[in-house]
Parts: sequence; structure tokens; C-alpha cells
Amino acid sequence: MKARKALLNSLVVFIVKGDINDARLLAKLFDTMTFTHVMHLAAQAGVRHTMENPQSYVHSNIAGHGDGDRGDDGGDFLADRVEDAGGGVMKKQRHGYNCPDDCWELIFQKLREDDERDMYSISLVSKQFLSISNLVKRSLNVRDETLPLLPNLLRRFRLIESIVIDTYNHQDIDGVLHQISQSGFLNLQAIKFWCTSVPPRDGFKALALNKNIKNNLKVLDCSGLISMQDKDLVLIANSFPQLEELTISVRDDMYDDDEIEARITDDGVDALASKLKELKKIVFQGNSCFITDQSLISLSSNCVKLREISLLINGSAQHNLTEDGIDFVVRHSRNLTSLSLELPSLQPSAFSLMENPFTHAKNLHSLTMTQKLFSDKRICLVAKARPPLKKLNVLMGVMGQYPKIYGALKMLLQACQSTLEELTLGGGYLRDAAITDLAPYLSNMTFIHLHDHALTSVTFYTLTKYCPSLEKLIMPHSRVQVMDTFSRGYSHKNYRMRHLDISGNMLLNDIALENFGQVCPNLRFLCVRKCLRLTNVGIGEILRRCPQITQLNINGLHQVSDIFGRYSDDHSAMNLKTLEACMTEINDKGMAMIGNRCRNLQYLDICYCNEVTNKGVMEVVTNCTRLRDIHLIGCEKVSTYILPEMTFSRRRSFIHEVVTVLVNR
Repeated sequence: MKARKALLNSLVVFIVKGDINDARLLAKLFDTMTFTHVMHLAAQAGVRHTMENPQSYVHSNIAGHGDGDRGDDGGDFLADRVEDAGGGVMKKQRHGYNCPDDCWELIFQKLREDDERDMYSISLVSKQFLSISNLVKRSLNVRDETLPLLPNLLRRFRLIESIVIDTYNHQDIDGVLHQISQSGFLNLQAIKFWCTSVPPRDGFKALALNKNIKNNLKVLDCSGLISMQDKDLVLIANSFPQLEELTISVRDDMYDDDEIEARITDDGVDALASKLKELKKIVFQGNSCFITDQSLISLSSNCVKLREISLLINGSAQHNLTEDGIDFVVRHSRNLTSLSLELPSLQPSAFSLMENPFTHAKNLHSLTMTQKLFSDKRICLVAKARPPLKKLNVLMGVMGQYPKIYGALKMLLQACQSTLEELTLGGGYLRDAAITDLAPYLSNMTFIHLHDHALTSVTFYTLTKYCPSLEKLIMPHSRVQVMDTFSRGYSHKNYRMRHLDISGNMLLNDIALENFGQVCPNLRFLCVRKCLRLTNVGIGEILRRCPQITQLNINGLHQVSDIFGRYSDDHSAMNLKTLEACMTEINDKGMAMIGNRCRNLQYLDICYCNEVTNKGVMEVVTNCTRLRDIHLIGCEKVSTYILPEMTFSRRRSFIHEVVTVLVNR
């Protein structure tokens, strides 16, 4: 027996000793391991013995087999997750919770909204929960590892509304779509291609033969497809006439020399616009979009419900769009709510403006523009029209034209200050003084993104003081000399701030971070990735001052080995659910602290943390019972043989979530 056990251990096969009738143990096994086959070899043989002691036969052969098949004794693990969601409908019975299926369905829908991964554990509780969870699932991701299981998944989840295809094997896309077309889905509304592949023309034709899909498909995202041609736009328009949202990627990446180069022209767009009368959103992106104003005119004239237009065309594309085409869209698309223009150039108007086209933009809520496309005069036209903008994204331009652009931007912010809620300013030369000057017009902001500007912490204090509704502030890669200039004049509090991203600020120090935590005590999300001056002290201090932080990103902080710093002796529990600590100096002691104080941790990334050993990993896995994912790629001192130990180390009898382990050797 010992020799057999040694042989199995050498093959990374492990033995679990237990009773076949221990339903909790079996539930744990089936939850943590993906079995393809189960053989019940613990049955009692012999007719005479079954006649003399029938109860023993039932106990081992029937009850044991039933427990292995059901695993339903683990249902109580959901009690702490669904008791509040049940709204008092459930009644505790002797063997669990008694609740109608439709009530369970509502509970599971709420859990799915929080995190769809919860559905996996729920489906393992009982056949009843499996059946209900199958009905609740609305989205399906198709990856390489799920391709062999796709037929079973399509039969299992009959109410799928959205499918994402994200495989590396691009040659199977037509086959995937053919399987989907045969699945009998009643309400498939969205298909998204995130894989790199040529257009699946045969697959599109197969889908069009399914009347439910043809009439119900509303969203088609082809952002991953390459070598798109005009004929593909014609095929899409004929196959899915009820489309409301369409993303077209026009890239000339090719796998083989015999593939056709990507090219979209006015002919394809005209054919598309003439067929898709329900179109509300259109996105063109890539470097092979050879369109002119005629495409914009055709879209605006034929697609009267059009609300969003995004042109994300790279520098090598030879388009011939002019200001006249943009003005036509603004004038005639009365339902237009979002206009995004990221183009290498925009030819000036051939006519002198007789009127301000933006006076017709009565519903324009979102505008993205670059200084190359919009001169200061055009920005002033937008300001004079006073559209009800809620979201503004401006990519600042060349330093020589900065004064004119800044003046026009200030005018626009002043004109829209009562409606504007989200602001992105990037690629420019803003200083703290400019932000202080603009701050009076930003009082209604809930979201501000400032990237690649020469800013210091003065901007942080200014915005948190003058923007009382600010919830999300992103200030990455600020080009600064001195990051912290805290003074008594900034002793205010901003209790609305939830999300702070100051990653890549090379001179951000512990003192500055501590002061940020003092100003924004209700932070939930903090990203200080690649802020190389930060140490254990700064991270520990902001966690103490902001105890509600649930997501922390400290990737690349080479001076951090213990996120609790000088408060390592404090045994208070933290609310962290996600910790990204890749390429830090976290060691076994730091991992032990995480395991002891972060009992709600669900996601942990410690890739390339070379000071962590098996002991440190087990401290977290054992104590953080809600852990779902732990990433260990590049951890040189962590052995691959840790996997079985991790699987059976949980103290609770039923594992709440599946642990995904990534180990790279």
C-alpha cells in the first residue's frame, strides 16, 4: 500500500480517505475537482449478506452513490449569501431553506449581478439549484478550453442573451457560429468577436438561417475581426436587419499571404446604412477605413435612430473626411447623443459657416475630440451652442497652440458647467495653476481623468475641495518634480471619493499618500502601481485611514513587503477583496498578515514575488475562505505540488468558491 501511495504521489495523484456516505466531504470533492468519470467501487457484493443485513446494503450502495451524485447536503453554505436577498420569503426547515423556484431565481439573479462566478458554486449544491442557475445565466464566453464542451453548454443554457467569442484558434469560428445557429436560442441579442480572425462569412450565413437569431440580434461587435471588406458589410446588413449596435474593425493584419487586405469604402457603408433602419450606434476603428463625407451623409440620412457615432481611425488610413461631413451629421441626426472623433486629420470646411451646426445638437451628451480636429474656433462654436454635455473628452495638442486651445476649453467648461459630469483631459501641458483656474467650473463633476500632464498633489487637493460630488479621480503618469505640498489650507474632507488612480507617479512618497487618505477616507479603490517611492509605511497608513478599501493595486512596488507597515501588530480585519501585488517584495510574513487580516479576500495576484514560498501561500489559502483566484506565475519558490494541498486545506467543510491557480514553470 505504501509503495502504491508513493507511486501515486510521484504522479501528482492524491488519495482522500473518507466515508462514501459523508455528503459534505463528497460535496467538497466535487466542488474543487473537475471529474470526467466517477466509479463507485465501495459497494457491497453478495446476495446472502444483503438478505441478512439489508440496511447496510442501502447505506453503502444506495445512499453512498446518491450522495456522490447529488452533493446536496452542502446547501446551507448559501445561507449567509441569500438570507438578505430572500426578503423574508424563505423559511428555515429541518434540512435547509424552503423557497419557491421563482424566488430562488430572483436571488440568483442578484448574485449574478454581483459576480457571475458565484453561479458555479451554486449550481453544485443540488439538482434544483443547478436547474435554476441554468435559467439565470445570460452570457457565455467561448474560449479555446470551452470549445470541446460548447455543444453541451449550448444545450444547458437556453436563455443566453450574449455570447463572447475569444479563441486563439481562429480557424474554428465558422464552426462555432454554426453550432450556435443550431442551438435553438430564443433570445440571443448580442455576439461579440474578441478573437483575431478573418470574417466568418459562412458562420454569418448560418446564423441568418435561424429566424430567432436573425430577428432578435441587436448587438454585433466585430472589433476582433481583420481583413474586413465592403462585401462583409453587405453580408452583415442582409443577415441581421434588426441590428442596433455595430462595431466594425478595419485592420489589415493578415495571418497568411493569400488573405485579402482589409478595405472599407463608401460603397460598403452605403449598403449598410440602407438596410439597418434600427441602427442606433456605429463604431469604425482601424487603419484601413477609406471613407469620405458620403459615408457620414448616408448614415445620418438613412439611420434616423442613430444616437452614437465613433470614428477611431488610425494614422495610416487614407480617409477623406472634412468638417462639412461632421457638420452634416450634427445638423441632421437629431437623436445624436454621442460623437467621438479620433482621426489623424480632418480637412477644413470648403464653405464658410453660415450658422453654428452645434445649435442643432439638442441631445448631445458626450463629445470626444482632439486639438488636431477641432480648432479653438470650433470649440468656441460648441461652447456658444451650449449643448447638454455630460461627458467631455479632449486630447490637448501641440504646445505652440496651447494658449488658444486652453482659452476655448475654459469657455466650453464654463458654458456646460451645469450639466457636465465627466471630464477627460489628456496629452497636454496643463499645470496646477490651470487646474486651479478651471476648478470653479467643475463643481458638478463625478469623474475626472487627467493623464500625462505636469501636475502635483496641488491638483489633487484642489479637485477634491472644489468638486464635492467627485467620486472617481484618475491622475496617472503625472510629470512632477515634487509630489506632495500638503498644507493646512487643504485640511478638507471629500467623503464622496471612491476611486483613486495615481499610478506611475514616480515621485509620489509615503507622506503624500497618507495625506490623500486623510482627505478621502471613504476610498474603495486605490491604484498606486509603479509609484516606486512608496514603502510599507505608506501602504499601511492609507489602509488604516481608508478602512473601506476593497481593491488595491500595488504592482511593481519594490519596497513593499508587508501591506500593513507599522500596523502589523493590529489584528483588525480589513475589507480587501482584490489585491494586485505583482512584482513586489511580499514574503511569507507579509502573506501571513494578509491571511490573518483579509478574511474577505477573493482575488490575489502575487506573480513574480520571489520571496513567497509554499508556506506563505498556504497561510492565505487556509485563512481566506472566500478566495476564488490566486495567481502565482513566476513565483520561483512556490512548488507545483502545492495544488493538492491547497485544494484540501480549507477549514470549512464546503468551499464557497472555486480557486483558480496559475503556476508557471
